[in-house]
Amino acid sequence: MLFLLFWAGGQARGAVPAQIDPDAQPSEVEADASEVEADAGDPDYEGEGEPADEDREAGDDQPVGEAHVVRYYLEEFEVLGNETTRRDVATRLMLVARGETFRADDPRIERSKAALLATGLFEDVRFSLRRGSRRGWVVFRIHVRERWTLLVDNLSFGYTHITPYGGLGLTEMNLLGTGSILGGAFVAGDQQHGYRLRFVDPHFLDTPYSLRVGALFNYAQDYLGFTNVTAVRPDGTVQTDHATVDYWRAGGTLGTGRVMSDTMRVDVAYRFEWIQADLPLSASYRRGGLTHPVPLDLAQGASTLSVVSVSYLYDSRDDPFLPSSGTRLRLTIDLSSDVFGSDYPYAKFAVDHATHFRLPWGHSVKVEVFGGLILGQAPLFEQFFIGDLSDLVPARVLDLNFHNYPSHAILGTAIAEMQYEDIATRVGAEYSLPLHRSRHGFLYGLDVFASFGLYLLASSEDLAVQMAGYDGAAAFPVDLTFDLGLRFDTIIGLFRLSFSNIIGMIPPGLKRE
Repeated sequence: MLFLLFWAGGQARGAVPAQIDPDAQPSEVEADASEVEADAGDPDYEGEGEPADEDREAGDDQPVGEAHVVRYYLEEFEVLGNETTRRDVATRLMLVARGETFRADDPRIERSKAALLATGLFEDVRFSLRRGSRRGWVVFRIHVRERWTLLVDNLSFGYTHITPYGGLGLTEMNLLGTGSILGGAFVAGDQQHGYRLRFVDPHFLDTPYSLRVGALFNYAQDYLGFTNVTAVRPDGTVQTDHATVDYWRAGGTLGTGRVMSDTMRVDVAYRFEWIQADLPLSASYRRGGLTHPVPLDLAQGASTLSVVSVSYLYDSRDDPFLPSSGTRLRLTIDLSSDVFGSDYPYAKFAVDHATHFRLPWGHSVKVEVFGGLILGQAPLFEQFFIGDLSDLVPARVLDLNFHNYPSHAILGTAIAEMQYEDIATRVGAEYSLPLHRSRHGFLYGLDVFASFGLYLLASSEDLAVQMAGYDGAAAFPVDLTFDLGLRFDTIIGLFRLSFSNIIGMIPPGLKRE
């Protein structure tokens, strides 16, 4: 199965520090500020007109001479190069505020530059200063080169032994120049199709809080069980290859969030869904000479799902698309209860962590850890799926699964029996070799990568009781995963072409040998 996957970096927002009185005079600050002469001869002033190539830029690593010991008052921001993006989209990310003092080597300047690039709205960002209206005061100039913001974020197509399928998603990252996000996606195969629509305003009504609104619809046909399955349908027909679960779900999400610092944010959301399911009358499979039920994990007929989600994000990566250093940590808690009007009481916890290290010779290494736990009765589509953890098994697309492929079970363990479960962990490492970097043209970056990992997928019962047919360590459902391929950061999004794409096209009969 061939996947082209897109990932867009999260919005990075910075908290504005406490301001100094804008009416204060330079003599009221440190002594060195009173010695600043606001004229064109100062090495950090460009004077009037457009910046020359030799002008020094605040926040860059090049030396700025005496500016390292000089503090300036920030009188105003000026944004240049923003043909589409509104001025305030750039200025609200600056960590230095009007009326504050700063030095040319102030670390907040470099962090502000990283925050602007992390929005995905700009190919390049640089800063310069020009003299202000009075001595010691400066106008901070933000030079931007805008990036194409209509991105492909869900291009997928493949063929399984059940159905061919394909999908496409488009996201406008800078709706009408406001920095708001509008996106939609669809995927379709035989008997299945799904749709998504979302809108995000990072600063709703010019407040520090974001607004997120989403809608979804899935007409799904899931395939449970791998071998020796017997499923009896309401019309009396019997399935022997897998148990088919037909259902549709429709609903929406309303959420908000706030940036706590230039690297941290917290989000809260509420999601409500209507579900209509058509299940087999009975479904079971045989293993180790015994008959076991196939968990269907949906209510027959009509039901509702009501979920409150809280998430925390820490992101210090140097690039949102092809990072080489920094850390990304996401903690998520989903709570569903009959108190909220849900027919599926459960709590879902997930931790997703990745740290990137830049090596002295320019390559990078990523170390990642994922852990997930579900307590209660989560519906089928909310559980952890084998394709979520293994690179060698096709993943779900918009929560739709188009196959019933098992794990490759490289280690020969009970992982071969796992499909949808409530306990999941994965640890792994990835080595990346950058082949290309550019701020111009269609291709911004190209990496070769190789990854390796170990994952576990199980239910609590599987870990408490040794599974029939597996002895000793083989009863512990773990397996290996690996991948090798290319990542492309382009003007229309981030794409991945890898070895796992080829494995996904191997006929299922060969997979199970």
